[in-house]
Amino acid sequence: MEVEMGEPLSLLVVDVSEDWEEVLKAQERGYEIDFDNKWPGSYLRNSLDPNRLMKLHYPHGSVRAGFNAVIDTTRIAHQLSIPIYAAEYYDGWTDGEEQTCFSLQWYIPKVNRYEKGQLSAFRSSLAERLKTENCQHLMVIGYDRDDCVMATIRDAVERGITVVTSEHCMLTTNRDNRRDASLAYFKENTVFLETLVDVWNYISNSVIRGR
Repeated sequence: MEVEMGEPLSLLVVDVSEDWEEVLKAQERGYEIDFDNKWPGSYLRNSLDPNRLMKLHYPHGSVRAGFNAVIDTTRIAHQLSIPIYAAEYYDGWTDGEEQTCFSLQWYIPKVNRYEKGQLSAFRSSLAERLKTENCQHLMVIGYDRDDCVMATIRDAVERGITVVTSEHCMLTTNRDNRRDASLAYFKENTVFLETLVDVWNYISNSVIRGR
C-alpha cells in the first residue's frame, strides 16, 4: 500500500494500561497483585513462572521486550512531534485499569488519552477527534493484536485511513491461535512493516515526507 507524499502520520496506542504495566513488573519481580481485595490490592509473595507471565505472548522475544517496543516507538514519535493518542478499555468501575500506563504518560498528553467501552478505539469520542483533525495516516500499536488492536485497525481501514502496522509493536494473548489470520489481514489491508527498525525508520521518514 502506497502512502501519498505529505500525508502526516499519527500514532495510536491501544490498551497498554497502568494495571497492565504494574502486573508485568510484579511478575518479573516474583510477586503478584491481588486485585480481588479492596483497591489498591494486596501484594502477594510468589515464585515467578515465566510461562504464566500475564498469559501474554510476544512472538519476537519476551513480554518485556514487546512492552519496551511499544514504549520506545511512542518515545521516538514524541521526539519527532508526531501526534500521539491512547485508548484504554473502561467497563464502568475504576481500579486504575483504564489509565494509560505510567511509562507512556510522559509522551501522550492527557487530552489525547481516551476511554473506550468496546474493543475498537473508534467506538469512542476519539473517532470524532481524529475525523476533526483529518487523520488519514495512522500507525496502530499495543494490545491485543487479535482483539482490540485488530478491531481498531478494521474500523480505521473502513474509514479510508491509511493504517500502518507491525507485529513487532503488538502483544497478544493469542486466543484461538489467530495469528496467521491477523497477519494476513494486516499484510493485505495496511502498510505492514516487517521489523522494529522498519517501524522506527518509517516514523522518521514520515517527518521528512511531511516537510
